[in-house]
Amino acid sequence: MKTIVIIENEAVELAAMVGLFEQWQKEINVLTAREEKAAISIMSQHHVDLVVCDLALPHSKTLEGFSLLTHTFPYVPCIALSTGRDPSPAEAVRRGASHCLEKPVIGEELLQHAADLLDTDTSGTVKGIPIHSFLQMLESEEKTCTVQVDHGSDRGLLFIDNGQLISAETRNFMGEEAALLILSWQEPVVQLRYYNGQRRRLIDKPLLSIVMEAFRVKSEREAALAAEPVREHQLPLKHLSTLGKRLPLEIGSRVKLEFPRLDSRHESTVVGMLPDHYLILTAPHAAAEAAERLRLERRILVKYVHRGRMWMFGTQLLKALEAPFQLLFFDYPVVVHYHELRQAKRRAIFIPCTFHPVNAAELYGTLIDLSTTGALCQIRHKGEAALPPIDIADNIELRCLMPGIKEEQLLGGIVRNLARESGETRIGIEFDNLQPHLADTIGNYLYAAEGLGD
Repeated sequence: MKTIVIIENEAVELAAMVGLFEQWQKEINVLTAREEKAAISIMSQHHVDLVVCDLALPHSKTLEGFSLLTHTFPYVPCIALSTGRDPSPAEAVRRGASHCLEKPVIGEELLQHAADLLDTDTSGTVKGIPIHSFLQMLESEEKTCTVQVDHGSDRGLLFIDNGQLISAETRNFMGEEAALLILSWQEPVVQLRYYNGQRRRLIDKPLLSIVMEAFRVKSEREAALAAEPVREHQLPLKHLSTLGKRLPLEIGSRVKLEFPRLDSRHESTVVGMLPDHYLILTAPHAAAEAAERLRLERRILVKYVHRGRMWMFGTQLLKALEAPFQLLFFDYPVVVHYHELRQAKRRAIFIPCTFHPVNAAELYGTLIDLSTTGALCQIRHKGEAALPPIDIADNIELRCLMPGIKEEQLLGGIVRNLARESGETRIGIEFDNLQPHLADTIGNYLYAAEGLGD
């Protein structure tokens, strides 16, 4: 059963159009809305095959609501109805209308256009054909369409204009990055849908180059997975709501910004926030041009380390200021996600240090690995030279330089394991009351070493 959404503010005209479509086809589902935003809400919850929109709605002269609708659903055809004056039919078509009919509308003409569009939209579902082969078929036929690709709970959209792949979208990526991801999916369900032209060209490479790059990336990923042993410690992702709460992020903290559509990453500094409203960051170096290119719907990923956790959240740019300072205003996240870095493997490190056992002379050694909860220390000695008595559960103080800090730091800990061998002693220490700024320093080191910022 096909579903049509009719956007009409006048009750009499709405009733007439609903009756026209219901008489035309008995097996049809007609939904109604009084303005475009209400229609977008409906279309987000239902599979819609066609939209009929009256452009004579209040506040519709600028076509902002209509443009939002056609941009949000570029794969749903839309017939616009106009008085022929302001806005003009040509402008409506430029904004994504499949056809723009002048009022009063001739019923037969409206139904004929509807029939043609319903025949082309959702023209079929394909299984068992590789996506790249399907795209090459569309290229040879110079088709214009949206290829909807479903893979489990993931969905991707490939936009084809006269046979050329011009853009792609997934939940988290845009452009070439999204296309490479979609082409890597195994056994997807492919659906051919309408395309209204409301996407900027984000892919300039020929289709064959994209396909070859997708094969290369896929092969490298499979080879890496085959060669890499399974990690003993995976980092489970946890979630925290920020509604009515302050974001766990301090003013002056450094954060990483990832712009998926621009395929770029930058570092920035937090300079302010208004909980539940916005977050203010400094503009990254050489990012002024990037900020201008960002559109309001562009999703941005923010990552940072705080209190032994690697945090991340998605947001969108609200405004970019050039003066008096270059600042970026981002939407305040409703939820943030985090990994407990202390569950990661201990990371190798080489830092000279000094041990201060209680009531004993200081010892010189080296930190050889590190985590947010403790460290493994190595003390070398000659032959059977005696060492001060160190036992499990002893308190100990440790002085050393930490990654990124110029001054020597004092860390308190408890001995948790001890291994004496010929020529060296290894001491496992659990940190005791580690200062927050040191926890962040160690967390940042682990964050970089784990490759989570890549």
